[in-house]
Order: sequence, then C-alpha cells, then structure tokens
Amino acid sequence: MKMTLPLSRRTWLKGSLLSLAAAGAQRRGLFAAEPANSIRNPPVPRVADRFVHIYKPAADVYTLPTVTTKPADGGFTYTQGARYPDWRTNDHTFIQGPDRRWHCFGITKPWMSGDNGHAGEGLCFHAIAPEGTFAQALQFQSWRDLSKIDVAGCGWAPTSIRIGDEYSLIGSRLGRATSTDLLKWTDQGQLDIRGGNRDPQVQFLNGTYYLVRCDGNGVDLVTSKDFIHWSEPKVIYRPRQATWQTESPSLIAYGGLFYLFWTLWDTADPTTGGYCPRSFVICSESPDDFHDRPVLAEFTVHAPEIIQADGQWFMSTAEHPNRGISVAPLVWE
Repeated sequence: MKMTLPLSRRTWLKGSLLSLAAAGAQRRGLFAAEPANSIRNPPVPRVADRFVHIYKPAADVYTLPTVTTKPADGGFTYTQGARYPDWRTNDHTFIQGPDRRWHCFGITKPWMSGDNGHAGEGLCFHAIAPEGTFAQALQFQSWRDLSKIDVAGCGWAPTSIRIGDEYSLIGSRLGRATSTDLLKWTDQGQLDIRGGNRDPQVQFLNGTYYLVRCDGNGVDLVTSKDFIHWSEPKVIYRPRQATWQTESPSLIAYGGLFYLFWTLWDTADPTTGGYCPRSFVICSESPDDFHDRPVLAEFTVHAPEIIQADGQWFMSTAEHPNRGISVAPLVWE
C-alpha cells in the first residue's frame, strides 16, 4: 500500500498553536525555579569531543512527483526525473545490520540555496558505514549512499528497531516497513496507535516497547508488550512557552533514570526555521512524566539521535554543524 504524502510538519502544528492561543496558555519561562520533586545530581550527558561529519548525501535523481512551493516560501520547484547535486537530511535513525555493519536512515530532499522548508521530502536516505565498530566508523564522509527507500512513509522522520531477525522502520503517520537485511523492504501498513504521530522514536526496555512522538506542541508516549497492541497515549511533556514546539524526541534510559531529548522549534522566532540547531535534555524517575523538570543540558544540534554501541555513547546531529549527518562521543557526568 502506497501512502499519501503527509502535509508539511509545520502545517500539522497550526491547529495546536491556535488552540493554545485561544486557551490563553501561559508564557512562562522554561528555566523556572527547580520543582520540589526534582532529582538531585543526576548524571548529565555531555559531548566529549568534536563532531565528525560522517555522511553527506550524494547527487541523485528526484523520483517523487514534481512539487513547487508557494512564492512566499521561495517558489522552489523540484522536478521529477531531474538530478540534483545537493540534498538535505533531517530526522534520522541508526541500526546495526545482520552483517554487523551500521546503517543510517532518514529524511532527505533535494536542496536549493535559500530553501529552509520541507518541500520535496518523502524519500528516505540509506547510508552504510565502513566495516568496524561504531566508534571506528566515525570517519569523515565515510558512510556511503545506498538506494533511497520509498515505502510505508518511511521518508518522514523514521525510527528503527530490530525484533528477532526482522528490522522495522516506522515513519511519521506510523507506517511500518520490515526487512531481514535492511535492503529489501515490505510495507506492513500502519501501527494501530492513537494520538500524535510526528517524529516517532521507539526502543525496547525490560520487556516493553516504548514509543514517543510529538503530539501538538508536546511529546506523548505509548507502550506495548507485543508491538501490536498499544496503550492509550499519555502526554509526558509539554513546554511552558506557548510558542515552543517539540521536535525529534528521544527517550533514553540511563543509570536507573529516564532522559528526554528534544529539539526546539520556536514559532515566535523566524530565524529558527525548519532546522533549528537547539536541543534540550530533561530527566525523570519515570518514563511517563517529564512535566516541570529543569533542563539538564542544551546542545547546539538538530534532531539528535543517542546511540549506544559497544559500551560507548554517541550523539548525532542533522545539518549542523555540517550538511548531512555528524556524530560525536557522548559521556555521562
């Protein structure tokens, strides 16, 4: 089943913004006084070394239907069948394949100078690392392109997970594609999950699948024991400032605590655009409640992924500080 391309990620949020304004949402600062129930001295994630620019998309042919943006958005046209030298990346995911090599999948689109929007998205890039451990694969532009994927909507902010011998990619709108080799993919339709669906991230912890995604301007969580039947969604975090939108959430377990990483899009700041390199992390004792938690750290990265490999931790970023994907070691202190 071929999915209809979703609307711009920005368009999806207009309704929630209007609702918040109508409700008279309070514009309180995020960095408020520490709440009474906050955790004392949790380990704080820190980038330990420079970011290595591991992947830049190669020139390629645009295979989706021709699209033209409105004049107010630059009037850019991306033509089906045309070859474009420059491509952008955005939300992405890492997974280790059956051959032990690392793979990266994510949003990609052709790019013209001045285009800071989402026109032309819908294809999923597929990059493969050189042989070796994840740390050994942190080499300048050493990850090479494989064929782009156009199945189950996986070109829209995919997340990945391995279940047994099968790998899954789940994109926004929660379309799921499966593979046994990360090369050939089968459309499995949509996950039966209620609530938001933008920028999902999934992981398996202690016998339970946890899936977080953006819902309005916040983040919600659903859980499952079998990846088929899912709980009702629960909003686990919402910024205090009405103009602050969450993007690219990641739920990470470390040291008996839970950490929520998310990227900011501030609708009141026209300079942030679609690729704002400003991300935060907050901490909680529970995976289902991050409300009123203080910010532990802020990173100058966009759509970060947190990777654990061979006992080490890493953080990735899209489009900043380099066009494509960059990765740096991460430590907890």
